[in-house]
Amino acid sequence: MTIVKVSSIACSSCIIINNTLEKILENYKVYIKEYDYDFDDVPYEVGSVLPVLIFLDKEGNEYARLIGESTYEQIEEKIKELGE
Repeated sequence: MTIVKVSSIACSSCIIINNTLEKILENYKVYIKEYDYDFDDVPYEVGSVLPVLIFLDKEGNEYARLIGESTYEQIEEKIKELGE
């Protein structure tokens, strides 16, 4: 599974979620693709609330999204829903 993270260095919630994602990486076999909202050409539609986590299935199709500061449990739930 791939989790696409769209964030900004000026976003405090984006900085906080980095620690949560590190814990996810310790416990699940996921790949995190990161985009900076301010500098990268983000290939996904995202609004103005950051961070955005986009969960992709094995075929690269969007399965789910979490918008804003998400907890470990919320991210874990999406991973388990997809069966990864």
